[in-house]
Amino acid sequence: MSEALTLSLLGTHFRERGTSGSMNLVERLRSGDSSALQSFIESTQEQAYRLAFSILQDPHQVQDVLQDSYLTVLEKAHQLREEGSLKSWFSQIVVNRCRQQLRLRSWEEVPDAPAPPTCLAEKVDVRAALAELTPADRMVLNLREVMDLSYQEIAQVLSIPLGTVRSRLANARARLLHKLTPDGRAPR
Repeated sequence: MSEALTLSLLGTHFRERGTSGSMNLVERLRSGDSSALQSFIESTQEQAYRLAFSILQDPHQVQDVLQDSYLTVLEKAHQLREEGSLKSWFSQIVVNRCRQQLRLRSWEEVPDAPAPPTCLAEKVDVRAALAELTPADRMVLNLREVMDLSYQEIAQVLSIPLGTVRSRLANARARLLHKLTPDGRAPR
């Protein structure tokens, strides 16, 4: 997220305050502490970008989604029930904003998919292999591997049972492995 955007968000929604070392990040966000938003953005922007990009595959739409997501955090920090779940709550906001963007995109003409890789050297590229997975597979892998959410947090973000999270992760990992190796088996 650009510094200008961060300053814009800070300027329109927060009043300046000194930070109190005793207040945690959620309390500071709720109280309108401008440094809390800055800290939150700095600590989450890279992972949030990766998560949103894995779903949308368009850097411009990702920027829009992240801006909307951070604005939502500003506007709804008071609605966060459990202070320890800030990361999963924010991940859920990002995923929901991405889903909204995908619904909007479905009304537009979708460009042709790129041709599948033809040689093994291309196929070993993890990014290309991830791009070949379904959006659901990419989402569950990114929530676990990029955002480092627990299985329980992923279940909350996606509103699915814990057992479904486990099976989706196992299946997504198997499909990714199959795309990364010629015989679909793990290297020894």
